[in-house]
Amino acid sequence: MEQKATIDAIFALAFGLYTYVNPVPTVTGGPDLVKLLTEDCKDVTGGILHVETDTLQAVNSMLEHIEANRKKLGI
Repeated sequence: MEQKATIDAIFALAFGLYTYVNPVPTVTGGPDLVKLLTEDCKDVTGGILHVETDTLQAVNSMLEHIEANRKKLGI
């Protein structure tokens, strides 16, 4: 991932969006940052970072996320 793409993904998380990335972003050198982006962000902004190299698994996870939110909304 290029630096701009990594920053775009972090902005999406800050907005509380479900964010799928592939390949693994170049933030893995900072354990606190990795924990914030992969675990804590959901509790802070609602954003979810999904790192997945298998595209079919990524699509299935996105659809599960969408359907779970539709169910919460009653649609």
